[in-house]
Amino acid sequence: MIGSMKRIFLIMLLGTLGAGVAHAARLEVTAGENGKDLVLGRGDLLVVTLPANRTTGYGWCPTLSRSGVLKSEGEAVWLPTKGKPGLVGAPGTEQWIFRAEKAGTTTLTLGYVRPWEHGKPAEKTVSWPVTVRP
Repeated sequence: MIGSMKRIFLIMLLGTLGAGVAHAARLEVTAGENGKDLVLGRGDLLVVTLPANRTTGYGWCPTLSRSGVLKSEGEAVWLPTKGKPGLVGAPGTEQWIFRAEKAGTTTLTLGYVRPWEHGKPAEKTVSWPVTVRP
């Protein structure tokens, strides 16, 4: 009897401790949600996945209207089209990950550009107003 009470108490204790651990949410968007208002909590991840074709020289270049609200988690990750690995000239997607750093608002814009063509407008543009809650 005492052994099963200890087990129940231990399970309740572990459940309580686990409930106190905060996990960052993950919001995923594509070009289909272009212009949609995005709301994140501090520490949340924003994952942007956009169609791209590296063989054209084009890639997505992010800009923020206000720095410090979102932070890029590094360079884009290239994801080849499923079912066509290694096919030369095949399109795929670029995936960017941003972390909500501090409360505030910003606009995240990504332009599909060739980095060496300075002054030329982006071939495509996507943009989202982002609010990060405290």
